Amino acid sequence: MIYSTEGIVLKNTDYAEADLIVAYFSKDFGLINLFAKSPRKIKSRWGSSFEPLTYARISFIGKEDKLQKIIQSDIIQPFQKIRENYKLFLKLSEVLRLFLDILPKREPNHELFSLFLESLFFMEKTQSAEIYIVFLKVKTLKILGYLPDFRHCGVCGVSLDGESFYSDGFVICKKCSSNRQSHVLSQGVLKLLNTISQWKLSYLERVKIAEKLMNEMKDFLKNHISNTIKV
Repeated sequence: MIYSTEGIVLKNTDYAEADLIVAYFSKDFGLINLFAKSPRKIKSRWGSSFEPLTYARISFIGKEDKLQKIIQSDIIQPFQKIRENYKLFLKLSEVLRLFLDILPKREPNHELFSLFLESLFFMEKTQSAEIYIVFLKVKTLKILGYLPDFRHCGVCGVSLDGESFYSDGFVICKKCSSNRQSHVLSQGVLKLLNTISQWKLSYLERVKIAEKLMNEMKDFLKNHISNTIKV
């Protein structure tokens, strides 16, 4: 049986002498790993089809419980300008790694796929990354159910109006933090994270975030991802 879908390359891994295993975030199948025959040969017909971030229409064959083989790849958008911007690509690689670790295999998520694709077009146009990376991480965690509640204590449920803390995947109140290992979260970063989780991508072009708040958000996301999904 032949399967067809659109997909964005997250990673490629050398396999045998000239082959590749290509990890895609696909529109219709979610995270999938596919076998590509001989793309590393000099005269390969595949070109840059399997470079990270390449957005293509792909066809593949084989049983679902086996490693399926790519038989066609038509590039829709290579996002080459992002790959050529080393700093931008390096930052975006954090999101690619997150997807590889957090996305369930063979479960489509059209909302997240569309958001990621739209974000890539924005980043290629603006050649900026920081706010888009934070936005993508927050939205990914929210869509997949990993984002904590920023308005209520994750232990006792009280409203987080005063001093708040982060501990083991939850945002908690001062009282609940007394017997837990935790660190302080400012009200500013809590409100901003909650707001960003509700934003549309187009809002990012119109906002500027103070460096201190941006760094706080990045630290929170790094800790939360590490604590909850062990990236």
